[in-house]
This record gives sequence, structure tokens and C-alpha cells, in this order.
Amino acid sequence: MRPILCATDYSKNSLPALKLGHVLSKKMEVPLVVLHVFDINVALVTPLSMTFARMQKEAFEKHLRRLTQLCENHLGLLPDDQHLKIMVKENALIIAAIREAIEESDAMMVFMGMKGVNALKDTIMGSSTQNMIGKSPCPVVAVPSVLKGYDVKTITYATDFEERDIHAIDWVVKTFGRSFNPHLNVVHIGTKEEYAGAEQMEWFKEMLQQKIAYNNISYEFIADGKVFKGLQSHLENTGSDLVVMLEREHEGLIKSLTHSDRVKLMASKGKIPLISIEKNIPF
Repeated sequence: MRPILCATDYSKNSLPALKLGHVLSKKMEVPLVVLHVFDINVALVTPLSMTFARMQKEAFEKHLRRLTQLCENHLGLLPDDQHLKIMVKENALIIAAIREAIEESDAMMVFMGMKGVNALKDTIMGSSTQNMIGKSPCPVVAVPSVLKGYDVKTITYATDFEERDIHAIDWVVKTFGRSFNPHLNVVHIGTKEEYAGAEQMEWFKEMLQQKIAYNNISYEFIADGKVFKGLQSHLENTGSDLVVMLEREHEGLIKSLTHSDRVKLMASKGKIPLISIEKNIPF
């Protein structure tokens, strides 16, 4: 069973990511791995000295205790190396450490918050989450600091009618279908001038139905010149609990959403987590 990984900076704003990761891991019956990355910033101590080694050992022990306390206080669980595991890494490069943890644990998803404990942490945590998008070896779940709830009843998948979308939707169905049986909205936001958008959606629907056996799916083409606004309105109207996007190289639906748009999207009403899937992830 591939685990769910959650990266935390201990802040209050990162707790929704931890709690959502826990709810999903419990429902899916997979382990939860909670990760913290720290950096020993000691300019006058060489890495080979006994002082540095002692500081590093003490820092690891401190963060292991703190992670244990965090899980006990907010999840009501203690690490048991079966259902809940904790992991501490020392690295000045947060992204490299998270990628390493994903590979070591063979995580199916990594959960990250969008805000830290203060303005500086907001910049670090938010930028780390954005930097993971498109670079992670597994899907990244970026979670706003406030959620309306921790269930998964409705998922919106934003498509550009690519074959890779079919593989990503198949992953969504296999990952969430058995445990949650969510309603899946497959939506394409296009301009009014876009050629045969509605016809392309019908073609994509037929292709999807041939390859994916899941009946709780709806399809919608929305003609809106402002892609971000159209998608945001759709999420609000459908009451989506998750929105899923595939990272792409060419200009299209998702590429037209800047990192700033994604942050705004995730903060929409403070409740919609974004699952970003890098296009080359092997499902």
C-alpha cells in the first residue's frame, strides 16, 4: 500500500493539509507519513566538527518529538510505523528533501499547505508548494489554510482533451472511486471563438467511456473568455471539494493559469484543495 506523505512546518495554517491527508489515508486504508524539513544554519561551524554533529543529532531528536506531539494533538495518534510514520530531514533545499522523502516512502501523493506561521513562512511554504508543482514524482495536493470539510464528494477535473488527461482521470477514479465514490465533473473552459469545443467534449467523453469504467461522471464545456474566472465559478457552483489539473508544456487551459491564479484558485472561499499532476508521472 503506497502511503500518503504530508509535509508540515508545524504552523496552524498547515494543519488542514495534515488533517485532510489523515482523513484520506484512513479512508483509503494506506499509511500516512508526516515529514518536516529543517536546516541547521551555522555559518561558523564546519560540517565535519563534533559541534555540528551534536547540533544535528539534537535537532533531529527535537523535531521527532515535535512531530510526535503534533500528530498526537491534532490527529489523536502516535507514530506506530504502520498507520502513521514520521520523518525528519535536514536540508537547506526544501524541494530536494521533499522529493527524496517521496521516493524513499514511494508516496502516492504529497500534501502541502499554502501558508506558514508568519509572513516569512508564508513566502517559504507557499513558494515551496508552487515549486513542487510540475516537479514532483507524484501528484501534489496544495491545501488552503481553511477548509469547509474533509470529505471528498465532488471532484472537478479540468481537461484540455489530451490523451494524458485520460490517464490522469483514470488515476483519479482508481485513487478516490472505491473509498469515496465522488461525483467527477470533467470540464473544459474555452473561449467563445474556440473551434468546435462542444464537439471535442463529446469526442473526449466517448474516448473516456471506452477506457474508464466509472459511471458517476458529468461533462461540461464552458465558453468563457476568462479561463480563471470561468473555472472558479464552476467550482463554486458545483461545490467541488477538489480540483485536479494536469501540468502541460503547451498553451492551453491549465497553462493559461499562472501560479498567481492557482494560488487564488486554491484560496477561493478558502476551501478548495488543488491536485496538480505532472504530465510525465508514470501512473
